[in-house]
Amino acid sequence: MKLTLWRWIFWWGSIGLLVPVALVLRWKSLGSTFGQIELILWPSSLLLMGLEGQRSAFVIIMTYAMVIAANIVLYCVIGLLTWPVLRIALRRRGLV
Repeated sequence: MKLTLWRWIFWWGSIGLLVPVALVLRWKSLGSTFGQIELILWPSSLLLMGLEGQRSAFVIIMTYAMVIAANIVLYCVIGLLTWPVLRIALRRRGLV
């Protein structure tokens, strides 16, 4: 199976989706608070501060959707930026 740019970005985007979902599930099930590690893994979670005092379920759901989508885009950009490094490493090992 050949690793392509689109597949590489897809996997980074998938990680960008799974990280916030796992952190929210952990927060809701265990009641743990967000700390520095969570902020590193989910930097767009800072935008959730805009939910302070909101009572509308629609606004809350849309805000979470936008914050998670922003994280997916951020992880895709990271994947795009790491692609040249990966290609160089694979070429040196003779795997491409």
